[in-house]
Amino acid sequence: MSQLINIPGLKAPIGVGIFATYGSSTKSRAAADFMDDADPYDALLKLPPGDLIADLKVVAILGFPPSNGEGGFVPGNVYFQTVSAVFPKITQRDGVPTFSVTEKMLQGEPSNSNAEARSPFRFIDGKAWLTATQNPMFPAIKISMVLGSADVVVDTWESSKTNVDPTWKFELGAGEKKAAAGVIDKIIDWIPKPSLGYERGGSTSTTTKGGSRTRGQLYQTKEWTLLLELGERRKVRTPTVYKEGRILFIYFDTNAKEIGKYLHPQKKADQVKGLMRDIEELIDKYSAEHITGIHIRGYASRLGDTNPNLELSKARARHVAEKIKDVYHLQIDDEKVTHRGEPVTEGNDKDNSWKDRAVIVTVDAERIVP
Repeated sequence: MSQLINIPGLKAPIGVGIFATYGSSTKSRAAADFMDDADPYDALLKLPPGDLIADLKVVAILGFPPSNGEGGFVPGNVYFQTVSAVFPKITQRDGVPTFSVTEKMLQGEPSNSNAEARSPFRFIDGKAWLTATQNPMFPAIKISMVLGSADVVVDTWESSKTNVDPTWKFELGAGEKKAAAGVIDKIIDWIPKPSLGYERGGSTSTTTKGGSRTRGQLYQTKEWTLLLELGERRKVRTPTVYKEGRILFIYFDTNAKEIGKYLHPQKKADQVKGLMRDIEELIDKYSAEHITGIHIRGYASRLGDTNPNLELSKARARHVAEKIKDVYHLQIDDEKVTHRGEPVTEGNDKDNSWKDRAVIVTVDAERIVP
């Protein structure tokens, strides 16, 4: 045992050894114990660096003495008890732990229940809890135990003394009478002879003295401090930001303002599903918060007049924007939804190319490399 905790009222000490382990369930990464040295109530546990999911386990091994609590030697009263508390699922990121549970009771069964029943020495209560210190680099685990006896012992004593008052008696005529031989002898024999005697049987009195005392210090409350030294943190480096993105094309049927069931002219595939697949791939790759902008521009073919084609291309662009916002709740500013109508270059006004009946979606994103 590392330490002996004296219980004055029970006239014997309890042995206490405490240690702690920190790490994963399969392999302990760090350990510390409270040695019987200059600072038996303080210890330091240095956490490993890096990222991990860990458990912190605090264990106390208690040894109870061969004593009856009166100073008597009773070998059959010896027993041990291991009590422990586990702080589970501590998430450590870059050497800094985050506790899921901050307070646990110390619990455990004795090695010999019969010896525990005979012995006046007990583990009464105990707990471990997380606490802050003045130095943010050193959080602490406090450990408190109550050891000894929860009973109340009262010592009593009493003594008695009986006093008997003696009686002294003075009697006349005591003694043996003889026949007188002569006148003088008769006179002498007749005179009663005094007798001085002592007898018991007078009055008596009894004096009783005693008292009682409640024996104190039948238990001790002790506290230990386990400092947790944070693991070495990674060197902070400036992340590299890459500007990336993708351009998507959606095609429309002649004079149509919505995609509808119009298949991709080349792939012959559902264009709504294709748009959803492309957007989801971008979200998976960059995450929604790193999609920095979405620009949508609508077009129409040369077929028809210019003004109707402008309105047609506007409706197509708005249709695609609403579809993306409705399904994925991505931010698309109104000024980023534009339209251009039909191609402005010289060409045949009867040209109805599917390549011109399009909406172009430009997605801007950032890829961050730590």
